[in-house]
Amino acid sequence: MLLQDKSWKEREQAAEAAYVNQKEQAQLAAIRAEMESSTKASEAKTAADARERDFEGGFGGQEDLEDRYATTSGEH
Repeated sequence: MLLQDKSWKEREQAAEAAYVNQKEQAQLAAIRAEMESSTKASEAKTAADARERDFEGGFGGQEDLEDRYATTSGEH
């Protein structure tokens, strides 16, 4: 009887360990998928930001123009 109880206990522990391992793997897969999707989203946002800056170049591309009428005293 003692031998049967021991083998039954070992089988139960092995089954429990397998179940826990399966749950951990599922959680890790979900975390990896979430991280991958957030990384792709941030990469897409970064690329969109870069494209937006390329097209606009700041304030309509005019930030490098000299303001000739900055002073009103006539000193140009």
